[in-house]
Amino acid sequence: MIKKLFHIIFALIFSAAFSALVVAAFYYAYKHFYRINILSLNTYRNIAAYWNTGATLTGNDLLMLFGIFSLVPINLLGWWFIYRCKYTNLLTGPLAWLNNIGAKDYRAPDINIKNLKVEEKKSLEQLVNERLEQEKKKAHLVEVGRFRQDIINQIEKRHN
Repeated sequence: MIKKLFHIIFALIFSAAFSALVVAAFYYAYKHFYRINILSLNTYRNIAAYWNTGATLTGNDLLMLFGIFSLVPINLLGWWFIYRCKYTNLLTGPLAWLNNIGAKDYRAPDINIKNLKVEEKKSLEQLVNERLEQEKKKAHLVEVGRFRQDIINQIEKRHN
C-alpha cells in the first residue's frame, strides 16, 4: 500500500512538471508565432467574439485553434504515460539513455566466470604443435619447411 502511494506521489510530481513544461512550450510558441497569450482569459474572449461575429477562419486560424484544443489531450496522454512508468525509470531514464548513446558501439559479450579455465603450462613441443595445427588450417605456403622452422625459432626466443 505504501509502495502504491509512493508511486502515485511521484507520478503527481512528474505530471505537474510535465504539464508545466507543455504549457510553457505552448505559451512561448503561441507568443512567437501568433503573438497571443494563451494563459489570458481575455484572449479567449476575443476569439469567441471573433467567431460570433461570423468571421471566416483561415487555415492559420484553424491550426491555432487545433493547437489550443490539443493542449489537454497532450497533457492527459503524458500523465497516463508517467503513471504507467515506474518512478525509478523516471528518475534514472535520462541517465540510462545518455549512457547508452556511446555504449552501443562498444558492447562486449557477457562473460560467464564459472566456465573460465586456468591453462596449465605447456611445453615447447606442445606450443609448436598447436601453432603448426593452426597454420595447417590456413592456406599452405610454398616454403612450408622454412615457415615451420621460423615458427619454432620465434617460440624458442620467447621462452628463452
